[in-house]
Amino acid sequence: MKLLGFAGITGSGLGQLGWQQYLTELGSMPITPKLNDPQFSYAVAGPSIASDSGVVAIINGQAQWNHAGADPIHGTPAETLLYVYRRFGDGFLSHIQGGFSLALIDSRKRRVVLAIDRMGIERMAYTVSDGAIGFGTSAESLAHSPLRKFNISQQALYDFLLMHMIPAPNTIYEGVHKLRPGTMAIFEKGQLAMHRYWQPKFIESQGEDHFADWKDELHQGLQSAVEQCSPDEHTGAFLSGGLDSSSVTGMLAKVSKTPARTFSMGFGVDAYDELHYARIASKQFKCKPFEYHVTPEDVVSAFPLIAQAYDEPFGNSSAVPTYFCALRAREQGINHLLAGDGGDEIFGGNERYVKQSVFELYQRIPSAWRHHLIEPLSKMFPADGGITPLRKFRSYVDQAKIPLPERLESWNFVYRNGTETMLEPEFAKSINPRAPIGTMDDVYRLAPSNIMLHQMLFYDWHFTLSDNDLRKVGTMCELAGVKVSYPMLDQRVVDLSIKIPPNKKIEGMELRSFYKKAMAGFLPAEIINKPKHGFGLPFGLWLKTHRALKDMIYSYLHDLKKRKIIQNNFIDNIIKEHQAGHASYFGYAIWDLAMLEAWLQKHTKSPMITN
Repeated sequence: MKLLGFAGITGSGLGQLGWQQYLTELGSMPITPKLNDPQFSYAVAGPSIASDSGVVAIINGQAQWNHAGADPIHGTPAETLLYVYRRFGDGFLSHIQGGFSLALIDSRKRRVVLAIDRMGIERMAYTVSDGAIGFGTSAESLAHSPLRKFNISQQALYDFLLMHMIPAPNTIYEGVHKLRPGTMAIFEKGQLAMHRYWQPKFIESQGEDHFADWKDELHQGLQSAVEQCSPDEHTGAFLSGGLDSSSVTGMLAKVSKTPARTFSMGFGVDAYDELHYARIASKQFKCKPFEYHVTPEDVVSAFPLIAQAYDEPFGNSSAVPTYFCALRAREQGINHLLAGDGGDEIFGGNERYVKQSVFELYQRIPSAWRHHLIEPLSKMFPADGGITPLRKFRSYVDQAKIPLPERLESWNFVYRNGTETMLEPEFAKSINPRAPIGTMDDVYRLAPSNIMLHQMLFYDWHFTLSDNDLRKVGTMCELAGVKVSYPMLDQRVVDLSIKIPPNKKIEGMELRSFYKKAMAGFLPAEIINKPKHGFGLPFGLWLKTHRALKDMIYSYLHDLKKRKIIQNNFIDNIIKEHQAGHASYFGYAIWDLAMLEAWLQKHTKSPMITN
């Protein structure tokens, strides 16, 4: 559900904008306008709203309350928020968990407080103009509000091309921003101040082995997290066959009175298909499974729907199987799905965590040796040379000398090509190609740890989870008409994960060592020991052979040429490279370009890049 609101000191013109009529046009959301305060006015629309004694509370999502011995709380989520805010003042956020976005409009103090949950499950966008603040779960709704008209940000367009999404705090619209996970914004006396209200307290070493206690805490935490979701006969689970979806499915089966209902996707391509493991998990937990094979025709039908659904350009192609999984579940009578997202990012399951540890060894070599011996020597060997060991030596040095987190983009198609060959000259002049790298670096340095693994986990909580995977799953489930919950991101599970020292999360080169050991006996051995596999889409392969898909994508690329963002030759060359070369690598870049054009067509009226 979407939330939209505005608040400000009288004199900003808020009282003359016809809020009741405007907010009604947004859809069938409850509306609570109050414009009779002579000095402070507000108007809001959202799923849960309450007001009392000069304070308005608005909250969205699935909040959980930890009120530290307070009296039992009753009423709507917004009424509960009011209670907690009055009792604990500015420290109220330490008593709220779960996924939420919220706003408090306190006319007594003439302030507005905005916040989202610790992991970024929900979202909150905001904009400030002429003594007023606008806020909402949709950046697009703010951009088209009466407060001010906003143009498309050219910098954000480039950030999307590099990062496949637009990372917080920016949005696709100039002047509209969004909160990062675990942050709050306080708007007071016309000024906006940002605060982090939560930081993980990573344990970096552990003298004693607490494995047995941690194992019990993991199982109890996961079970409690699933129970907290209040599953019923209309609840099901995404089941890919990986560690996390299998764990969530197993706990759902454990707490359910009837066989757990699971939903799995196949693609008919061995390198992308995990149905074998999904079937193993389903058999282990005696589930009632449902399987669906995504086809190229599905991509053709869903592509414009996906472009329409997101309020910003979004380039993760696995939105397609996520959408069809949720849609098929809805058709089977399911209105609530449990997703396994987050386990890799809290327990150390991404391959780059061990890969980057190898590159970091290079930094331990004395700098004089690196700069005056090793790096000049590596340049003597061509990057595309025929002798494999020498080529690998050159590649290792080239990557290792790039600092984290920028090194994570060394494989990135846009990063490797640069702006001169990719962007139209006038567009290139309007952007800073280093700006998104600066955003990455800012988040990486915010991590409350000097341990590389913890820094990378914290980084992924922002970019891989909050800005990417959670937006993918949440938006696609909303499009399909299904509520989604994330038990792996329950605060009890996250709090356990930060207690596990890095050498227990990953032992040597083994990813998720603690988690695998702790789940042995609960999860099938085949799933615990299976190779790492992503929830991808064989788009690049299908694009080579499927005529309708090719026609649609190439049509979008043809239209993109007219916008003077990407050089025509670059688009033509990437099509040729895809047809002749690595289908998946070039396919993901083509997906982003086509999705950008589809989004612009759905969300802007002008053939140019501004509104």
